[in-house]
Order: sequence, then structure tokens, then C-alpha cells
Amino acid sequence: MNQAQFEKVIEVLFPDIIIQEVTAYEKGWDNDIFIVNKEIVFRFPRSEEVASKVKDEIILLKHLAHKEPKLDIPRYKGIEMDGNLKCVKYNFMKGKSLSEIKNSRLDLHSAELLGDFLSRLHSIELSALKETNITSFHTDTYWENLYESAKTYVFPNITHSERAEIQQFYEDFSNNPIYSNVNKAVIHGDLTAANILYNKEEECVSGIIDFTDAQIADPAFDFAGLYWAYGPEFTKKLLTYYDGKDKTGIFERVQSFYGLQPIFHELIYAVKENHDVDWGSALERFQYLNSHR
Repeated sequence: MNQAQFEKVIEVLFPDIIIQEVTAYEKGWDNDIFIVNKEIVFRFPRSEEVASKVKDEIILLKHLAHKEPKLDIPRYKGIEMDGNLKCVKYNFMKGKSLSEIKNSRLDLHSAELLGDFLSRLHSIELSALKETNITSFHTDTYWENLYESAKTYVFPNITHSERAEIQQFYEDFSNNPIYSNVNKAVIHGDLTAANILYNKEEECVSGIIDFTDAQIADPAFDFAGLYWAYGPEFTKKLLTYYDGKDKTGIFERVQSFYGLQPIFHELIYAVKENHDVDWGSALERFQYLNSHR
């Protein structure tokens, strides 16, 4: 959907909105996203599959809103046409994606806010989402497929010793009993810097976006992106503000596997999209964190 098409749709759906300025968000893969007058966001799913996920997001976010997290979250209003979800509308959330802020550092206040957010998200009763399609997909097969993709796309570009290190890393994960019989929770599923908003004026995180990958899984997974980006010490600080159970177990699972596996998603994506990769330094952070497991 281009901007002209978007404006025609808005004229039909919301004739009272006077459009003075429209900004198209160019980085969306699954949705066409437009910001009107720096106040209202419209998100149009590009497929029925994505629309189904957005419907689930609407339900999840309503339950999360009742928990009153300190961080801002989207407050979706679903808009239907001909009985189908056309788009969602919500107020523009101030802040900049943390991934766009160079050399970003998170302080104790940010750790407190993120700990509060995860505590409230993970405390949502699973029965509350029985009317959704939110389910588990971090199965053994999922992790096996990720490893096979790493062998296909990453291994041809790295040294023999690096391949051996990754192979041992996956074997350790597969044989580690700490990942069995974990009490699952509703998780964000993609809590990376790209989906965390940061308020430059207040110098702290301000909101969380994009719940499309929400699922029922090990709550430790939601700490993975933060561990990868900000390391073990920040993750420990965050956990002091987390009200969930099994904090020690969560950190152990993050440190031994979840917090390191983001590198494979990044490299697989880069190879598939033909992006330039500095293979000489591509695995440096993985190797550093792996040596401190």
C-alpha cells in the first residue's frame, strides 16, 4: 500500500481525521505502517496470516493493559471492513527504537522498568488466551531447524574451529536437562533493541512494541535479546526487579543458550539477504559470551 492508497482508505474509514502529515514506516516486513500528524499510527497487515496474528495481539495487549505495566504499550483499536480486520489504529508512542541509538547503555531505572514489564507480561494467565492462536513454537524441532540453517548458511563462511565451537554449543544445549519441565508463560518472543523504545530526554526505556511473535514458552527467552546486547551484568540487575519465579534458573538458561543464539538469526538473515558480513569479526561476541558460560 502506497501513501496515496492509504490516504484514500483513511478518507473512507475516518472522514473526521484531517491529514496534515503522513510518515510511512519503511522497515515493516509484514505490515504497511503509516503515522498521521505524528499522533496516530495505522498498521495494515499484508496477509491474512499476519492479520490473524494481529487479532491475537489485540487480545493479548488488552490483558496486558489490565496489568498496568509502567512501560508504554500499544493500545490497539481493530478496524474491520467487510467482516475482516483491515488495520489497527493506536496513539503514536513517543521514543526512538533502542537499536537506532548508538552506544546505548541502560541504567538501573531502565532495568527496573523492563523487570516490571516482564513480570506483568509473564503473569498473564494462559487461560486468558484460550480464544487466540497464541501457542508454543520453540519446540525441539524449531531449535534443530535453526542449527541446520546455521550449518547451511553460516558454516561455509567460517573456520573449522568456529564450526566445532558452534557444534559443541548446540550439543551442550540439546543434552542439558535444565531446559526440560520449565513452567511456561506468555512471552513477547522478540524482545530485542529494535522493539524497545527509548526516551532520549529522560535517558531511559519508555515502551515496548511489536507483539507479533508472542507465544507460550520459557520465560527465560524474553531475556535473550537484552543479554546479547547488554551482557550478563545488566541481565542480573534486571532480574532483581523481576517478580517471576526461578530467577536463578532463568539466568542459567539465558547464559548457557538463549542469550547467545541471536547471532545465528542475524547471520542467517544476512546471508539470505546477500548483506555484506565481516566474517573475521562476526562471531566475536558469541565467542566472548560462550567463554563465560
